[in-house]
Amino acid sequence: RKPCSRLVTLCSSPSDRPCLSMCCTLATCCCCSLSVILGALVAFVALIPSGDSSPKCFPNADVERVLPLAPTSYPEEFQGILWMDQGGIYGHSDIPLGAPDLALSFGDTGYSKWDPTTRTMSVDVAGPAWTWMNSGLGYVFYTLMNKAGFFYLFELNLDGTVIQVYPSLNLGQLGKFSLPARIMSFTMEKVVHPKGACPPTGSTSKKDIVKCATWDRVSKGFFSPLVGSYGVLHYYVWKIVDGQGNKLQPYYDAYMQFADQSCAPSSTLRGLVGITDASCSTCSTAFHGVREKATAASAPATKSSEL
Repeated sequence: RKPCSRLVTLCSSPSDRPCLSMCCTLATCCCCSLSVILGALVAFVALIPSGDSSPKCFPNADVERVLPLAPTSYPEEFQGILWMDQGGIYGHSDIPLGAPDLALSFGDTGYSKWDPTTRTMSVDVAGPAWTWMNSGLGYVFYTLMNKAGFFYLFELNLDGTVIQVYPSLNLGQLGKFSLPARIMSFTMEKVVHPKGACPPTGSTSKKDIVKCATWDRVSKGFFSPLVGSYGVLHYYVWKIVDGQGNKLQPYYDAYMQFADQSCAPSSTLRGLVGITDASCSTCSTAFHGVREKATAASAPATKSSEL
């Protein structure tokens, strides 16, 4: 309610009526209630057949024991657990609103395995290696992604400095489809740490903290060249646990603080989207998907057909 109240104030100002992403009509700028948006999403979710996983909540402090770590034979770039700081909680971010997900690993070998020939692997966002906020938005996003068969295909370049990330859909008998990078490109570009700059101190600014990030997550689209630097967005990804399960500080503690603060259980929305895990009613927790049966994607990842 508080964020919406601020939007109402902005939109009702006689001198400044900015067109905000959450507030618009065809002719004028106005404010929409978050509850209406969530209600529409929930109604849509209810019409879609169920996916193949179910959500399970766990204490945030158990993330390194719950998320499956990649086998030691995988490249270093896919080892450990990564935190996607989309909202710029710890470091700088160009993203105005982050998705309600938290961390990921690459150890879900029941879904996909590293393919050294194509240098690719897939991660199911509704599977055990992807963590979501225990919140109303988290429930809705997870349910939509699960039912849509959404996953990410990761393609590592030869020298391990760039990962191309393809948003993808697994449509069962219809095949798998990935969004072409020429339409929308998501990359993870390895950050080279300046000598003596890392780890950052408590007084380091967000602009400087990102010099210690693991990856620079870059988003750009087909029309990005038309708007220059405004068409390229950056946020930063942090490795919080290494390949042996050891916590990496101070990044682990920063993640833990954010994960705890993001917990906002909603019994109403849990019930509407069919989440029955009683442990999701408490904080400080997050959740991931647990499968009851093996998936058809357990073979090594291959490049999906492009839409």
